Amino acid sequence: MKIHILITLFYFLYIPSNAQTNYYIATTGNDANNGLFATPWKTIQYGVVHAGINDTLNILSGTYNEKININRSNIYIRNYASNTPLVSATGLTTQDAVFQIINQSNITISGLEIANNIQLDAQGILVDGNCQNITIKNCKIHDIHFSSNPAASVNSSKNAQGIIVYGSHATIPISNLKILNNTLYDCRLGYSEGIAVNGNVDGFSVIGNTVRNITNIGIDVIGHEGTCPTPSNDQARNGIVKYNKTYNCLSPYATSGGLYVDGGKNIIIENNNSYNNGYGIEIGCENIGKTTDNITVRNNIFYNNQVCAIAMGGYAYPSGSGKVTNCTIKNNTCFKDGYDLNASMGELYLSYSENSIIQNNIFYVSTQNFLGYAELGQPSLNFNYNLFYSDNTPANLEADWNGTSYSTLATFKSGTNTNANSPIGNPLFYIDPLAPPDALPDFHLTTGSAAIDKGNPGFVAAATERDIDHALRVLNIVDCGADEFGSSPTYTFIGNGDWDVSDNWMDGFIPPVYTPVNSIVTIDPIVSGECILNKEQHIADNAQLIVVSGKKLRIIKGLIITN
Repeated sequence: MKIHILITLFYFLYIPSNAQTNYYIATTGNDANNGLFATPWKTIQYGVVHAGINDTLNILSGTYNEKININRSNIYIRNYASNTPLVSATGLTTQDAVFQIINQSNITISGLEIANNIQLDAQGILVDGNCQNITIKNCKIHDIHFSSNPAASVNSSKNAQGIIVYGSHATIPISNLKILNNTLYDCRLGYSEGIAVNGNVDGFSVIGNTVRNITNIGIDVIGHEGTCPTPSNDQARNGIVKYNKTYNCLSPYATSGGLYVDGGKNIIIENNNSYNNGYGIEIGCENIGKTTDNITVRNNIFYNNQVCAIAMGGYAYPSGSGKVTNCTIKNNTCFKDGYDLNASMGELYLSYSENSIIQNNIFYVSTQNFLGYAELGQPSLNFNYNLFYSDNTPANLEADWNGTSYSTLATFKSGTNTNANSPIGNPLFYIDPLAPPDALPDFHLTTGSAAIDKGNPGFVAAATERDIDHALRVLNIVDCGADEFGSSPTYTFIGNGDWDVSDNWMDGFIPPVYTPVNSIVTIDPIVSGECILNKEQHIADNAQLIVVSGKKLRIIKGLIITN
C-alpha cells in the first residue's frame, strides 16, 4: 500500500469585507416590492436596474416573458437554489438578444433557461464591445431561430445565434470571458453559429458546453471579419476550447463543423467530443490575405462525421482565402468518419497550411478505406508517429494527396515522404461486452493495443495537458490517440471555498467520493484562499493527496483513508 498525504490544517474566522445583497425575482412578485425573499420583484429587467453593485439576482421558477438589457456592470444573475426559471422571448422584438450585454463588465449569468427568440438576427445572449470578466454558465438555450418557418430559405443575411461575443472595441479587447457548462440545442441559425467568439477578444474559455441539433457550426472562434475596426486586433486569441460535446450540427447548405476556428490565433482545443457533424473540426481561414495561426488540437475524439474528422487549411489560397500556419494536431482519436460517400474525405482533409504538425493520432478508417485528401500543398508539414487501422484490409488504405492517388498505405508513405514511424495496428478500443453488435467503442485502449507507446518518443506533454479521463498524458512513451493507457486520473483544487463546487477544481473535475486507485488529488487554492472539505471523502489505496506547501485544507467532514 502506498498513500501519500501531506496536510497542513488552518482554522480561522472569515469576516467579509463588503456586504452584498441577494434580491429575488418571482412571477408572483411585484416591482413595487423591495425585492427580498418574502416580497420579491416581478421582472428581471427591474432587478437589473435597481440592484446595487455586486448584488445577486436570484430568479425563482416560472416563465418570464422578457428581453433583458444588462445596461450596468457588477451583477450576478442566477437561478435560485434548484429553481428552474425560463426566460422566454415569445412575441418580443424589442431587441435582438434575450440577454444583451454591451460595454459592461463583471457580469455572471448562471442557471437560466433561455428560449423562444424567433426573428431575423435572433440571439440568445449577446456580449459586445468593451466587456471584461463576463461569465455565462450552466444555462440551457434553445429555440433561437432566424425564422418561424422551418423551411425558410437561407442566405448570408439570414442569421440567428445562441451565444455570440463580438469584440468590437478598436483597442480594448474583451478579456476573461468564460462560457461554461451550457447546453445549446434545437436552433435554426441560418449562416451563423451556436456559440461564437469573434473579433477583439483576448483571453477566453469555452469549457464543458454541449451543442446539439442545430443547423450550422457548433462552436466557432473567429477573426478578420471586420468586427473590430482595428485590423491588427480583429482576431479572437489566447483562448481554450475544452471538454465540450458537439453533435448533430449539420447544415443543409454548407459543410458545418462541430468545432471551427476561422482566423483565430493562439488557441488550444482539447478533450472535446465531436460527432455526427459535417466536420469534426475545421481549422480554416476564409478571408484573403489573412492568417489563422498557432492552433493546437489535442486529445479530442472525432467520430462518424459526414465529411471527415479533421479539416485544416485555407480552402482557396491565395486568391480565394487566407492560410493556416503553425498548427499542431496531436493525440486525437478519429474513428470512421466520412460516412457521406458523395462527399467523404476520409479522416483528414488538408487544403493550404504551412509548418504544421500531425502526430500521435489514431486514424481508424471506415470500411470504404479512404484515409484522406490533400490539395494546394502543405509546406513543412510534419506528419508522423500516427496509428492507422481499418476493418477492411488496413494495408490497402487509400489517399488522394496533392494530385496523386495512392491505393496502399506503403505507397502513400513513400510517395508523400510522411509517416515513416506510423504503423498499422488495431487500437483495441474497449467495447462493453453487453452492448449490441453495432455499438460504438468508448475509445479507451485495452491491453495489447497497438496504440500503446507508439507516439513520438520525444513528445513532452504540456503541464496542464490530460487525456480523456483527465489523467496524465505520458507514462513511458506517449500513446497514440486521446487515451493514455494505465495513466492516473488527476484532480487539482485551484479555487477558494468548498470541496464540492466544480468551479474550484481544474476543468471542473471534482474527485469522486471514492477516489480511483493511483489517482492524484492536489490542493492548491488561490493566494489567501483555502479548500474546505465539506463532504465525506475516501482516499483509495495507492492514491495521493497532496497539499501544496503553504496552502490551506480545512476539514469539516470526514477524510477517510482506505486500504
